[in-house]
Amino acid sequence: MLQLEPGMIIWTWATFIALMVLLHRVAWKPLVAKIEERDNAIAEGLKKAEQARDEAETLLKEQKEKLAKTHEEVKAMLEDSKKSAENTRRELVDQAKEEADKIIERGKADFERERHDAVSKMKKDISNLVVQAASKLIGMNLDEKKHQELIDDSIKKLDEN
Repeated sequence: MLQLEPGMIIWTWATFIALMVLLHRVAWKPLVAKIEERDNAIAEGLKKAEQARDEAETLLKEQKEKLAKTHEEVKAMLEDSKKSAENTRRELVDQAKEEADKIIERGKADFERERHDAVSKMKKDISNLVVQAASKLIGMNLDEKKHQELIDDSIKKLDEN
């Protein structure tokens, strides 16, 4: 059944070579071109993905830096706010102390004035009583000069006590 015929071998080889040439021109080149095109597209996609990953890493790094900077700014603002609040509190406490001291000083001055007025009134009342008592004891009215001398002596005695 199997016999090797030289004509058949030649025709088989000729058909095979023709088919290979035909496939090479019609199918092989476009197939290779499509495979190369796909390889290039995959390589380009990988390159773009690598670039996108690098950009994403750069953006992530920048965002982290911005976040850290913002965090520091917020921290500084909080510190400034605390200092400002403390200064305001201190100023308010100082103002309150000053006002309290002024009120105390006014109270002391009012007290001294009232005391002085009361002492003066008391001296006048006492001097009048002394003059009246002396007038009754002596039984006569003293003249203005003696009256004033008696008052001054009485006041001196009161001041010494």
